[in-house]
Amino acid sequence: MGAGAAVLGLDRDYRPWLMQRQFHRSRAPIRCIVAGRQSGKTHAAAEEVVRIVLSRPGTESCLLMPTYKSTKAALRHLKRAVAPLGRRARWKEVDKCFEFSNGAVLYVRTGEDKQGVPTRGLTLDGCLWVDEAAYVARSAWEAARFTQVAVQDPLVIVTGTPCGRNWLWEEWHAGQPGPEQNPLNESFRFRSLDSPYCNPAFIEDMKKKLGVKKALQELSAEFLGDAGAAFSHEDIQALFRDRLPRRGEQRSLGVDMAKERDFTVCTLMNEFGEAWLLGRWRHTAWPETQQRICDYAKEHDALVVLDIGHGGGYGGVMFDYLERELGRGRLLGVRTGNLGVKAQLCEALIADVENRRLQVETGSLTAHLRHELTFFESHREVVGGAERMRYHGPQGDGEDDHDDCVISLALANWGRIHGWEGPLDEIEDLSEYVKATDVFSHPRSWRVQPGGYIFPSGRGYVF
Repeated sequence: MGAGAAVLGLDRDYRPWLMQRQFHRSRAPIRCIVAGRQSGKTHAAAEEVVRIVLSRPGTESCLLMPTYKSTKAALRHLKRAVAPLGRRARWKEVDKCFEFSNGAVLYVRTGEDKQGVPTRGLTLDGCLWVDEAAYVARSAWEAARFTQVAVQDPLVIVTGTPCGRNWLWEEWHAGQPGPEQNPLNESFRFRSLDSPYCNPAFIEDMKKKLGVKKALQELSAEFLGDAGAAFSHEDIQALFRDRLPRRGEQRSLGVDMAKERDFTVCTLMNEFGEAWLLGRWRHTAWPETQQRICDYAKEHDALVVLDIGHGGGYGGVMFDYLERELGRGRLLGVRTGNLGVKAQLCEALIADVENRRLQVETGSLTAHLRHELTFFESHREVVGGAERMRYHGPQGDGEDDHDDCVISLALANWGRIHGWEGPLDEIEDLSEYVKATDVFSHPRSWRVQPGGYIFPSGRGYVF
């Protein structure tokens, strides 16, 4: 019998590490774990829930999760935890519950319930476990708590990785030591690097590739807030250089287009991540804008990386005219109007700026870029049980509320990374509008909408 078995009083091989043992020894009515990826939060919670269920005969317990797809990991841990019980526990697929020989039942419910109240009709006198809590709607969480108002000794376990300062942050904060701590709550943080089962070298590599902010959330379980500056002051300062050598054979021209309120901005970048802001203008007729872009592309022998929005507006029209002027294969179209695509663009830029992989030569236009980088925002949202990031400049009506230079730099950087891979298929994202199950059940009804399915293109490169 392992150390964990002794802690839990169960006859099975489970060896928790330090923070897991502290969690198991706690007797707080509400225990909240915020944890980095693969740090053992779900494993520990599953073992603890089974212990509670076996100690409370004839009770009802519930695992609450965002979606049925997200239940796979938790169910795997629960089935491993009950496996030593043999016939004393069984999983009923139709009812989505575990039944135990002591009369206790452990239900599995998700936020996908059509009425929005997945725990309706239950009295959770055993244990309420909410996993991937940051993605569970507040309404579903509060409804689940109401099932315990008449219970003499209610128990709650909340586990998840941070995603903004939502109700998970409130519960975790309530269990932090200090004068404001709720006597019912106790909180725990499992960092990925602290777990003896994680690979330190791999984690360090992921920190570099994810960027500081994403790594803090996903690996160190830090709450970063729902909105904030996408770039740090130190990173912005390190980005600019007084003079850069004119070199490179693979040059990308990032073009963010506008006409009246916003600006058209052209940024040139070589394969070494060295960039120059070439032009920024507005109130200019489209034929003149087209000519300026063509002149820049020809002068620097550059691949034009063009923001074409959703593909149906002036971005798509400009793509056609530029392709006719420059020839096939000289353009890479990117639909930044799609949230998923724009997030990929911006996150690649943020990671490269944080890791000092880019440099921008100081010039007459770089003051605009510096200002936009300083006020460029990242917003974290949970939509349909999935995390989504939004990136944009200030949403005011001020003269300086723009992000055109930042997007132009991001496009040029995207071209540096992806523009020389050869012609690619066109990628459209249906995920914002169509569920994957609908696509597979009705394959002939696919419609072109913004984000991640692949369709043949045949026109240059189009993301």
